[in-house]
This record gives sequence, structure tokens and C-alpha cells, in this order.
Amino acid sequence: MLQFAAFSDVGLVRKDNEDSSYSGCPLGGLQENLFIVADGMGGHRGGSYASRFVVRKIPELLPGRSREGGILTALMESVERTNRALYQIAQDQPELNGMGSTLVMAYLDKKEWLIINVGDSRAYEFVQDELRQITQDHSLVEELVRAGRLSREDKLYQTNRHVITRAMGSEPIVEEDCFTLPVKEGQRLLLCSDGLHGMLADETIAAILKEEIDTTRAAARLLQEAKEAGGKDNITILLIDYREENE
Repeated sequence: MLQFAAFSDVGLVRKDNEDSSYSGCPLGGLQENLFIVADGMGGHRGGSYASRFVVRKIPELLPGRSREGGILTALMESVERTNRALYQIAQDQPELNGMGSTLVMAYLDKKEWLIINVGDSRAYEFVQDELRQITQDHSLVEELVRAGRLSREDKLYQTNRHVITRAMGSEPIVEEDCFTLPVKEGQRLLLCSDGLHGMLADETIAAILKEEIDTTRAAARLLQEAKEAGGKDNITILLIDYREENE
């Protein structure tokens, strides 16, 4: 069974919260199996609109997707159609031009997680006291880090951390990354915007997840410590715990 907790907070610096999240079961079933975090950009109206549109449109489109290619194909098609629709809205409404949103989502397909991301919102897996980042940030600095041209300790990393290279709605065609992850007993899956991982080191996130067993308490503490570390951005956290039914 799944237990999950979701929190979203404006933080301590920004005036508006441009993050959005979704937890639900768009294809039917007994419990939620689709989880989404989106971080909007483009000013208050544009950023808020973009992230809300993403978390609402994907679940809306998903039930109508063909199953011939499997659920991962259906998820990808829903992401791509959502991207095109958001891009067209930005072209048609000048006040929303330049808006966009990150996306990280996870779908539980029986004994496997299907994970898709665009931008720098992240998915982590926490199992046996070890934290592992599943997604790769589509950001200028992280791409330079992966190329061996920049260190995360470099001042340039911090000053350019928010420059992302892919976003929902910024172009008519989006290239999403897809990952599969086996479901494991005692597994914790963390989806978050950069308001969390930009404030807390992976070691700190891991320590909190190790110390706090309760799902809601763990998510709440992650939020609180991100704020205590500066809260420089909106913070959105979706923490999902997997436990066997007989527990």
C-alpha cells in the first residue's frame, strides 16, 4: 500500500507560490497512483498558471490515451499534448508569453514506478537509509557539472542554479526523460521542486528521512528545515512510502 504526504509553501522570500502538485488515480482503482510536482516560471500570473495547468491537464488527458504502447507511452503522450496546449496558450495570450513549468511525475504501475521529468524538479529514492537521485536536472549548471566543466561548490553554480534548459510550454515540442524503478518494500519516493533540494544537501534530506519514519512528519520536517535554511524559493514536497499490504 501507499502512504503519502504533500506540502507546498511560498517560502520566506517570494511573494507568491508558483508551485503546484497532484495526487490521484486518473485511470481508476482503489488508491492514488499518479503523483506530480510542477514549478512554474514566468512571473506570478504566468508561473502559477503554467504549473496549475500541467498538474491538471496530464491527469485529464491520461484516461483517453491509447494503451497499445503501454502505460509509459500513454504518460509520455499526455505530457507532450499538455506541453503543446500550454505553448499555444502562451502564444495566444500575450500576458502569459514566456511562461513555463518544470515537471516531475511518478506513476505506480503494479510493481514498477514510471518516472518522467522536464526541468529541475527532482525524484529521489530512499531505501535502506540511502538516498539516490533518480532524475537528472535539465539546468545549465547541472549539465556543466555532468560534462565535468563545473563543480557544485563553484560560485557560478549558485548564481546560475535557476537557469533551466527544458520546460513545459516553452517550446512546441518537449523532450522528457523517462525512468523505470522497481517497487521495493520500505521504499520512499520523494518528488520535490528546487525550493527543497536547492536549500538542503542530499545528506541532510537523507538524515531526515532516516530519522522520521512517519510519512507526514518526514515531509513536514523537510519543509521546515528548507525554510530554516533560507526558504529562498517556493517549496513543494510529495513524499510517498510503499509498504506491503499485510503490514
